[in-house]
Amino acid sequence: MIRNRPYRLARAVLILMVLVAVISLVVAEGFSGGHGSPAAGSSTGPSTQPSTTTTAPPPTYVVPGSAKGISLYQVDSYSTTYSEPGTSLCVPSGSGQSCGPRVIRIGAFYPALTSGSSPVPYRGYYRMPLVLFAPGYAMDYQNYMPLIDAMTSAGYVVVGVNFPRTSPPAAGGLYEADILHQPGDISAAISWALAANNTSSSPLYELIDPSEIAITGHSDGGDTVLATAYNTCCRDSRPKAVVVFSGAELPTYPGNYFPAGVSVPMLVVQGSADTVNPPAASQQIYAQAPSPKYLLWLQGADHWVAYTQTSSYEAVVATVTVDFLNGYLKGDAQALSSMAPAGNITGLSTLQSG
Repeated sequence: MIRNRPYRLARAVLILMVLVAVISLVVAEGFSGGHGSPAAGSSTGPSTQPSTTTTAPPPTYVVPGSAKGISLYQVDSYSTTYSEPGTSLCVPSGSGQSCGPRVIRIGAFYPALTSGSSPVPYRGYYRMPLVLFAPGYAMDYQNYMPLIDAMTSAGYVVVGVNFPRTSPPAAGGLYEADILHQPGDISAAISWALAANNTSSSPLYELIDPSEIAITGHSDGGDTVLATAYNTCCRDSRPKAVVVFSGAELPTYPGNYFPAGVSVPMLVVQGSADTVNPPAASQQIYAQAPSPKYLLWLQGADHWVAYTQTSSYEAVVATVTVDFLNGYLKGDAQALSSMAPAGNITGLSTLQSG
């Protein structure tokens, strides 16, 4: 038994040292003004947990879905009308005409989460780019839901714009020549979206990154966004990217296309069997546009199938379009690298870049 005394003594000394250290720590905490745990039954005081510094995540956009049909979040939307300030619209009425404000109809689409039975806007660490969509003549933006869904589920706020005279039901009847006023409608819709982004009662409140805007459009809507981005008659400098689906340089716009010093990244999409918009019109846009530019050629596609219907063409268009937008609005270099394999599908499509 005597041989165990050194061990017992050492253990006792160790225990004594630990107790002294604990008592010293408690006393020091009390004298330094620190807060101990509240006694049972007392009011809760400040936390005894040490303060920590939280590091913000890296500056990348939250992408709540993909363009390939795998949506992690649902798409929510609402519609409204907007009277453009400082404009007027006169339409035939009886033997004369009736004049009033120029009104555009707007559909806003945004990624949403489900909260109970109601969807709520998805808000990540960073705001999302804004994409405007312009429909073709006699068309409604809702005819293009496959494309709009793809862009929205990929992490974009998408605003569809129905025009006063070329989208049904048009005031005074459909009137295609009113396309000359439509670049102003696109600019007004951008301003509306940015105002909604700053309005606390709006579902779009603080969803949009106002520095990252793209404009897209099909057919006459493609003509419209091309003029908005690249014609001196009506250029809006806010868009940072433009997508033209089966569009053309409309000669009736009074300005000049592609002025010196203007370079907005552009994706042009064209079906080879399009009998409404000549394929040569898209080839002309691509040839004259400055870099960076891309031409997605759809082999055998007509004027509608790639944009208004769920199809193999639409899948290619949606994927390449989202890659393009990710590259130029979100700064995703990998997305730009993905455009070529996504757009070059044997027997279906080819992608050219400049």
